Amino acid sequence: MLRFLLDKFLWVIMVLLSVALLTFLLMHAIPGNPWSNYISSPRMGVNTPVDASVQRQLNRYFGLDLPLWRQFARYIVGDYNEEGSFVCGVVCGNLGLSTRQRGRTVQEVLFAPPEGKTFWESRFGYSVRLVLLAGLITVGVGVPLGILSAARPKSALSRSISVGLATLISIPNFVLGLLAIIVLASWLKWIKVLPDWENPRDWIVPALVLAAVPMANMARVTRASLLNTMHEEYVRTARAKGLTQTRTMLVHVMRNALIPMVTFLGPTLIELFAGAFIVESLFSFPGFGREYWASILGMDYSMVMGLTLIYAAGIVLVNLVIETLYEFMDPRVKANWERSRS
Repeated sequence: MLRFLLDKFLWVIMVLLSVALLTFLLMHAIPGNPWSNYISSPRMGVNTPVDASVQRQLNRYFGLDLPLWRQFARYIVGDYNEEGSFVCGVVCGNLGLSTRQRGRTVQEVLFAPPEGKTFWESRFGYSVRLVLLAGLITVGVGVPLGILSAARPKSALSRSISVGLATLISIPNFVLGLLAIIVLASWLKWIKVLPDWENPRDWIVPALVLAAVPMANMARVTRASLLNTMHEEYVRTARAKGLTQTRTMLVHVMRNALIPMVTFLGPTLIELFAGAFIVESLFSFPGFGREYWASILGMDYSMVMGLTLIYAAGIVLVNLVIETLYEFMDPRVKANWERSRS
């Protein structure tokens, strides 16, 4: 087990370094800089050019006048500042200074709540709460729909559920979000155009829009997994012994059908975090998905790097948790891994 964890730790380090390097190179390959970009152009109505001498001072302050290799090393490992003291980088949890936020640290922008508020009112806390709510909807609605569809696969109810899920999957979440705003806010007046995020009711529509496609996929995976398991010999044996369909489904079928469902939970959580970019922008949600989009447009290098690393670390963590669950749910996974290492 120790060797397994060590291998995974080294794999995590390599993945995060690769993500950081790729993001760094892509951001610096985009024409422009934090002081002259799409947001600061006259097209956006913010015609505020930065003087050349001021740009030089800002580049020096943020280290953008250094060679690219040193900028990357400075961001990851750290470097000495003008006072001669060493400032540690990402390896110490320092995600750098945000150019759009007037030199505030990335961690402060993302994780620090407003004065008098708790952590859950920070940008990170808002996004986590939205994703958790969408995840509960995905599992709480998707799994029962999959079970209903698999219990009687040839019934009219099953066919109706399959058609509805296929239709839902074919509609992108930004289209669903726009339709929700137009229909529910503009026409029916059921929700506010400018929501009050202190009111839990205003969270329902963004969470439903975010969870719509993952929920449909979860239902389809649940249905397929249950149908495959229901044709196994031990299920027919259980039914031959006189067990009811409900007991057979809950005791024998669900237990062995859980592995594909748990496998799908990892990509589903990742999909929810990725979809938060669009949903938060549509509903003006104060999370870090909206901040990510604004930072890309404003070419805020440190903010984009920090958010990308946070997302990458979350994805890696989800994958590690899923693999750990495999070992508890199916000992054959651990046996295969040990056999491949021997």
